[in-house]
Amino acid sequence: MIEAMNLMGYDAMAIGDLDLELGPEVLRQRIAEAKFPILSANVTLASSKELLAQPYTLLEVGGRKVGIIGLTWDFGGAVPSTIQGQFTVLKADDVLAKYVAELEKQTDIIIVLSTMGYDEDRRLSSLVPGLDLMVGGRSRLPSPEGWRNDKTGTIVVQAGSQGEWIGRRQLHLDSAGVVTSHSDELLFLTDEYTDDPEMRTFLDNYKVE
Repeated sequence: MIEAMNLMGYDAMAIGDLDLELGPEVLRQRIAEAKFPILSANVTLASSKELLAQPYTLLEVGGRKVGIIGLTWDFGGAVPSTIQGQFTVLKADDVLAKYVAELEKQTDIIIVLSTMGYDEDRRLSSLVPGLDLMVGGRSRLPSPEGWRNDKTGTIVVQAGSQGEWIGRRQLHLDSAGVVTSHSDELLFLTDEYTDDPEMRTFLDNYKVE
């Protein structure tokens, strides 16, 4: 999977709750193999209390500085026994506020990659001001138009699951870096879309091996 994602040219990925089932050693191996940052601002190692991965990354897109924070579902506080003793998942509310405040000093726009679920993303968008976009997972919800928080201006989107959809969100910013408008597009990947030749070769070779 990491090889395929490297081939696709990802900019960043957030660690999901099911990824934690792999354990810290395997996860660290996968993080090292990735040619893109794998993020989580709230997963720490139970033994050392250190973050498993980097909490955020900084990119430059369209001449703008962009901060991307990774957020892992905190199990609603009920961490399963399968990962107890290996990881501690910090409460998302406190962690997110901390890193948004840190990034606001460095960036024009802040994006959160979240595996908290759609309802939690909406709640956090009200609780933590300063977020421009939350790209979520876990709820597996195709969100063609997204949802914008009237209070904070945060846009919350999801693009289904299993790689069936491609979501595109275009943000329009003013000179101060404030999102003034946005456009949304959600594409369902039917058989009408031809396979990428390089990826097709990779998958065929993988099946042979």
